[in-house]
Amino acid sequence: MVRTVFLLEWLGSNELRQEITATTNKVESYNGFAKWFSFGGDVLPVNDPDEQQKRLRYNDLMASAAILQNTVDMMQALRSMVNEGIEVNPDDIGFLSPYLTSNLKRFGRYELDFGHVEGWIHDHLFAGPVRSLRRSRSHARP
Repeated sequence: MVRTVFLLEWLGSNELRQEITATTNKVESYNGFAKWFSFGGDVLPVNDPDEQQKRLRYNDLMASAAILQNTVDMMQALRSMVNEGIEVNPDDIGFLSPYLTSNLKRFGRYELDFGHVEGWIHDHLFAGPVRSLRRSRSHARP
């Protein structure tokens, strides 16, 4: 009965269909992005459940690190645009995606600097989109 009621609500509400489609598209975008990091294809060659779970978590860790770096790079580019006098509409920032791969070296040497803290965290340009994202996430939770 619950499924039937939900299906009827879904059929009757264009907004609900759009929200579900948008959320599904975001999840699929992330899955495609994370898959880009997996080496050796979709099949895990090990039959040990602990090892499989470890490999999946490492893959998610790599994807999350890349998302963070892509976000930092985009924020720095936006800040540079503002400093150059180019108008940036904060509403447009919500349409950017951190699932970029063209700027990443999939194979290669990586150096990490944990001593550097980015100053963009408290930047007023990004406060509106962050609040909007937090609101949308709080409304999406059951």
